[in-house]
Amino acid sequence: MAEIRPLLVAFDSFRPRASHRLRLMRESPGAVGSGQGLAAPWELRLREDFFSQFGPAVLPVPESLEASRLYLALKLSTRYMDEGIREAAQELFSAPAFLASVSLSVLVYFAAWLAPEPLFSKAFAAALTVRLSLLVGLVELSHLAMACLRLYQEAEAATTPQQLEAASERFGKSLGGTLLRVLVVVASLGVPQVLPKVPEDGIWTLLSPLRHAPTGGPGLESITMAHVVADGTLLFTGVAAGTSATSFCGELTTCAVMDDVGGGPRLSTRYGKPHTRQNPPHNEAIEKELAGREAAGHTDLRKNRPQLNAEGKPLDDPALARGVRFRKPDVSSVRPDGVRHNTNYVSNPRDMQRELEAFEAMLRADTSAIHELYLLDGTLVRRYVPPGVSFPWMGR
Repeated sequence: MAEIRPLLVAFDSFRPRASHRLRLMRESPGAVGSGQGLAAPWELRLREDFFSQFGPAVLPVPESLEASRLYLALKLSTRYMDEGIREAAQELFSAPAFLASVSLSVLVYFAAWLAPEPLFSKAFAAALTVRLSLLVGLVELSHLAMACLRLYQEAEAATTPQQLEAASERFGKSLGGTLLRVLVVVASLGVPQVLPKVPEDGIWTLLSPLRHAPTGGPGLESITMAHVVADGTLLFTGVAAGTSATSFCGELTTCAVMDDVGGGPRLSTRYGKPHTRQNPPHNEAIEKELAGREAAGHTDLRKNRPQLNAEGKPLDDPALARGVRFRKPDVSSVRPDGVRHNTNYVSNPRDMQRELEAFEAMLRADTSAIHELYLLDGTLVRRYVPPGVSFPWMGR
């Protein structure tokens, strides 16, 4: 909690103290906030900051954010967040200026993700999109955007407190620690006056200036446009594109960027050659998982290579399913406790049967290893954990 205090102080200073005065309000029974009324001067300044940073709003902005359904739904949602983040979220969302910033981030930035192929043409928004995608992944960003859209739609449609509460509950339960942090980052970066007062360490390191300068390459703020195409590839243009893309991939382990002049997307190859150039998201999911395992102390990191046992020897499928002699897990590593961990991803649901057959073949070949099968969006399809093996491992 101590880490968020400076952020709260900064937002509190942005919103001047209101003097105590009597307010007469007329509200019909069961009514919920509609956003009617005039915005306070501090809110108008906050809007100007957001629009100057991110560009114009995609969704309608209410006359008063503090009186809007979205604002109230966001505040209520903290009740339903996981216990590990609930206290910090309630503390943050208790600050009116911060909560107004979160509301604007939904209306201005996350709403831009709702297009079939989102395009961020404002330089600041483009650089932020690239940085967040490198840090948490495009899938996570799109999930957060969809959760924000659903909350906005359900809040706008709510005509009773019960309906608004239900929308808040769905949103709160969908927001894990990572997505909450991304929401906080976007909300905070929309207000430049707040940034100098934010600490430079702890869990708020993402709030530092948007800059990443690999050796020999320029910073991320030189990016001028970010475009997420239908297959999930992130393309960006600007001074950085085509000159430091390799450095980005090498240091941050996950990216798919486009040169300024022609060519296709460059895929991450830190852990081995591209899985397939026709499916960049699949390759990036593999690279991201291997990076996480390396950070957790796993060894023998393997990308799309023949299945091995705990002794490091090749394994054949005894049943030779579909005539395949051995399998190639997308991700394979050995945990610090010596247990091998194999993972495959399904890109196309139409290939599910084939992937399930491969999963069973890998299990037949080695029942002493952990085997997992996921969709690219992180949904678990199948998992096998050997008897006596802890999962998840404490260090993972």
